[in-house]
Amino acid sequence: MERQRGEKIPIDYRRRLISLMKRIFGVREFLENPVRPYTFAVYLGKDTVFEEETISGVKFINLRISTGDPVYGLRLYNGLSSLKGKTHKIGDAEFVIKEIKLEKEGDWSKGSFKSLSPVVVEKPGFSQDSPRARYLIPMEEGFEDALLENILRRFRVIKGYEPKIEEFSFSFKYFKEEFIKHYGGHIRAFLGRFHINTDNPEVLKFVYQYGLGLRTGQGFGYLEVD
Repeated sequence: MERQRGEKIPIDYRRRLISLMKRIFGVREFLENPVRPYTFAVYLGKDTVFEEETISGVKFINLRISTGDPVYGLRLYNGLSSLKGKTHKIGDAEFVIKEIKLEKEGDWSKGSFKSLSPVVVEKPGFSQDSPRARYLIPMEEGFEDALLENILRRFRVIKGYEPKIEEFSFSFKYFKEEFIKHYGGHIRAFLGRFHINTDNPEVLKFVYQYGLGLRTGQGFGYLEVD
């Protein structure tokens, strides 16, 4: 998408892109099926400047979307194609969908990934809603178990069955903690390069196609092969 006018977009820009998805799939479907079978990542260019409440210098938005569901993939493509040439407002800036490409290739079977959007891992049974109490990052106690629980939670909803898995481990090359403003609150997440080891390759394919962690349909957890 390219900017027509306006120099800044809100720091909480993901919610505006979620509204774009609602235009494609319909609000009712979003309410009835909160676990979305896709993930997306956003690139705003090298000249952007992140401020407290806004991002300035945005000339274009590169939106990447990934799904392992061919039906949803076709709906996404047709929906975006129908909006091509039309404006979509993000804050005071207006953008026009100029080009649509469907491409995502890579050997996910090796389990080596890098995140293009922050990964959100939620602590099961969290008792407090503060970002540090609710979300976990690598090296914290319980992270690996929580990550697997998050993966299986979404897998069951999207695929409709429980995958057989006996081995699962997570190791990282590096990671960076991030606090993201989202719908008026803050989410704790991380970006990085890491390796996932499991005896079930279907799980690796799932996180590569549908995203890692939770809130993938809100622009989190998009992976690329490292």
